[in-house]
Order: sequence, then structure tokens, then C-alpha cells
Amino acid sequence: MKNLKTGLLILLITVFTVNFSNSQEEEQPTMFVVHTDNVKFEMMQKYEELALKLKNSCDENKIEGMSWTTISVEDGRYVYVSPIKNMAELDTNPMEGLAKKIGEEEMGKMFEGMDECYDSHSNEIIHFIPELSYTPEGYTTKDKNEREYHFLYYAPKNAKAMNEGMAKIKEMFETKGVKNGYEVYHSGFGSEESYYMVSIAGESELAIAQDGEDDDELLGDESQATFWEVIKLATKYNEVEAKIRPDLSYYPE
Repeated sequence: MKNLKTGLLILLITVFTVNFSNSQEEEQPTMFVVHTDNVKFEMMQKYEELALKLKNSCDENKIEGMSWTTISVEDGRYVYVSPIKNMAELDTNPMEGLAKKIGEEEMGKMFEGMDECYDSHSNEIIHFIPELSYTPEGYTTKDKNEREYHFLYYAPKNAKAMNEGMAKIKEMFETKGVKNGYEVYHSGFGSEESYYMVSIAGESELAIAQDGEDDDELLGDESQATFWEVIKLATKYNEVEAKIRPDLSYYPE
């Protein structure tokens, strides 16, 4: 999809793709709550120090019942992605266990310090779409922390056509035997517009670029007609580069 860039600016929600070791696992979560902090550049160092302190506090106190993957975006956004089973889980306080361990006052200081580092934040629900994701045999996102996100926004009237177009792209990748996979996510509760997000993982920006060239060569020029069936329905498109941050993510044992 490297040759589909249009340079349109959009907001990253977050999504972000999540590095749950292997995209082919049957039990991979499909619903995620996403929290985004729009951190000011001059406050990024302080913010990361506090984010690491929060993660370490959870590790040291063996807090259960919550987990998150942290993603940092080149424009200063820090995105926290947590799997949920249903919307009812939003009624629970995921930090309650930590507050009991270290005290509400200590925990409050950490969050107050982080609040000083940004002027806005947001929350949203997103959905992983396995039937539109391309995960060839042997494909894994393990140890691939570089991310390239392709956002395709569309009008509600084109929902069916957009879904069909995404399915045809996957079918084309399968037919051509492309070895590099991708994951597809869809907007959910809290999003102002409908979109699909295609997530591409790699060990580095260079590796993603090389994989993209290999894919384009295998797919051939005739693939552009299939891509165009999706692109022509998009109201806007953007590519965002980001990194999965294991150092700031929390996965209880």
C-alpha cells in the first residue's frame, strides 16, 4: 500500500495495532478501549518518566485485572490500548487495585503529573476484524515493534462497498501468495467518523519499506484496480508511523 499515499492529515486514534505476539492466535481479543494523551513536545521526557513509574508500580505490586500496550506516535501522542470483552467492563475502575496497594494519594500524584504534560486526551473503542486481516502461514508480529498505520475514512452510505473492497484486497493477497501480513481494525464507539485502519508491522521502518516493495512487485500493476475500488470510496486517507513501546506497556504474568 506504499503507493496509495495522499498525505492527508487525520488524527490517530489509536489503534493502533496491538502486539499480542502472534496475529494468528485464535483467542486474540477483538475489542479494545483506546486512551490517547496528546503530549506536548517539551514535556515528553517528564511524561515518559511518569509513564514508566506507573508501569513499574503495577509490576512491583503484581496488579491483576488489567493490561495495556503503549504506542508512541511521531507527533507526540501516547496511545494506551487495552483489550475488553464487552462494554460493561468500562464501568469498572482498572486502577482500583493499584490504589489499594500504593494509596490513592501516591497514585493521584502520578496522574496529576502526567496531566500537566498534555492539554487534551481522548477515549475510544476499536474492533479487530480478523475476516479482513491477512495473516499468511508463519506470519507473526512478535518482536516487530515498528508500525505503519493506514487510515481509510468513509461515508456511512459506503459501508457495504468498503467492506467488500477490503475483502477483495485480502483475496488478492491470498491469491498472489504474499508473505507479509497486515491487520485490519474498524472504528467503534467514540469515533466521530467511520474508518478502517490497516496495520503493518516490521522490525524497522526500513524493513517495512522493503516488505512493501516486495509486495508491490509480487502483486503487479494490475493490483492497482483492486486498491482503487477502496481508495475511491475514502473521504480521506493518511499514513501514520508509530512504535510499540514494551518498556511502557504492562502485561501481568
